[in-house]
Amino acid sequence: MNTKIVIGAIVLLPVLAHLTYATTTSTFANYYITVDQYAARSATTPVRVGGQIVPGTIRWDNATQTMHFQLAGDKTTVNVDYRGPVPDSFRDGFTAILDGARGANGAFVATSLMIKCPHQYLPAG
Repeated sequence: MNTKIVIGAIVLLPVLAHLTYATTTSTFANYYITVDQYAARSATTPVRVGGQIVPGTIRWDNATQTMHFQLAGDKTTVNVDYRGPVPDSFRDGFTAILDGARGANGAFVATSLMIKCPHQYLPAG
């Protein structure tokens, strides 16, 4: 009976190790990358980025119908260009989650914009 347990452990251990690795590196586990991680990349492949909207940087370009703002990480910021519907909760200081890619001008060209809901709502005061 002990040999069955040893053989079972030998078979299951690599399977469990692989599942753990696949889960932690999966895009489902990592919903988005941070602004700092994005800034360290040089690739122009599509990616989902999350960060805080820098206060005072939101501006609307009527000529191109484009929203421009900056997204902040812990160490760096990135310029964002976005054309599309803007959520009602889009405000300075809120956390935005953007899908898109690096544009020709170096800015992040977003194709979708979501605002992360706060975990706790506090009364104004």
